[in-house]
Amino acid sequence: MSSALFLSALVISGCTTVTPHESLKNGLMKTFDTTGYNYTSTTRITKLSFPENETNTTSRTSLYLKKGIDIIRGFSFGINGAIDYRDTIRSEAIYDLHYNKDNVEISMKFPFLFDYSTKTLYMGKTFLNTIFPMQAEDEGKFIRFDLNDTLISSLITEESMKQFDEKKVHSINAAIKEGTIKAFSDINGSHFSNKPLNSLEKNSGSSKKVHISLDHNQSIKLLLTVTDSIIQKMYSESLITKEVYGSYMFISDPNQLEPLIKELNLQLEFDFGIASDGHIVYVQSRINGSDKRDRFALGIENTTSLEHFNAPKFTLDPKSSGSVDYLKAFSSWKELIPADTTQDSFEEIEKIVDTSSEQII
Repeated sequence: MSSALFLSALVISGCTTVTPHESLKNGLMKTFDTTGYNYTSTTRITKLSFPENETNTTSRTSLYLKKGIDIIRGFSFGINGAIDYRDTIRSEAIYDLHYNKDNVEISMKFPFLFDYSTKTLYMGKTFLNTIFPMQAEDEGKFIRFDLNDTLISSLITEESMKQFDEKKVHSINAAIKEGTIKAFSDINGSHFSNKPLNSLEKNSGSSKKVHISLDHNQSIKLLLTVTDSIIQKMYSESLITKEVYGSYMFISDPNQLEPLIKELNLQLEFDFGIASDGHIVYVQSRINGSDKRDRFALGIENTTSLEHFNAPKFTLDPKSSGSVDYLKAFSSWKELIPADTTQDSFEEIEKIVDTSSEQII
């Protein structure tokens, strides 16, 4: 009887156990179906090497090259933001160019908020406000860029303006969802495994970690599947032109890609942290590429955390802080620009605005 009970429990648990492959697919679907979230993303270069020209490279040049590579590896690019799809689409992103190496730490942040319903971009306070101070009554306000403005619309192509439509954004998000889920679903389950959580992953709210390690062929297949699915979806919904679609089809043709693929070593690794409610709350991806002779090598690592699903929190609020039109902000910088240059520049702007207005009339 004990043996029978043990076997029954084993069979039942085996039937209800979700594989790492299934856990990730379910997590991707649930995460993509949310109406918004906050995110923090950091990208850095982990490896970078170039071949040395033995005939022309001097010891000094070689030293400068190595020092330059060390400096580049000290930089990281971060984004801290939020996106909301509930009523009207809003997207907040605080870009952070960060350097931290050899007891030197520098950070420059650029905060932006885009309101897709009004096609308006807001830029928050940056070091530019220190270099080019605002007028006293406008200090602390966001700089407002209205994409419907005649000057801006004259600089942005009609095709680019279409990408800021709310329906287009939903379509693009659907295309990315479809391509990503298909790509990871098509990978053989043997490449997936459950791994123990580290302290950073636990702090993110993860209760399970799914690890994926792909060889060269699987890495290429993943990238092509994601790209192809997204392009096909965007073309079917008229998000890209026939010319762009044709160019992609030519570039992605196996006969065109085969020579490049043969000369490339590529390995992709992913760690997905999945919360107890099924959402993906932590993603770490690592890309390592080199040529067959290991002359060129590039390693990139990205770490992303997600939270506040279906209830994103925004830190930039133009309504409470107020905003000022970009032309007024730029006009207040005249005092710090040579008079003749300033006058010529703003006369050109005024001409463009006047011409655009006449064309509209």
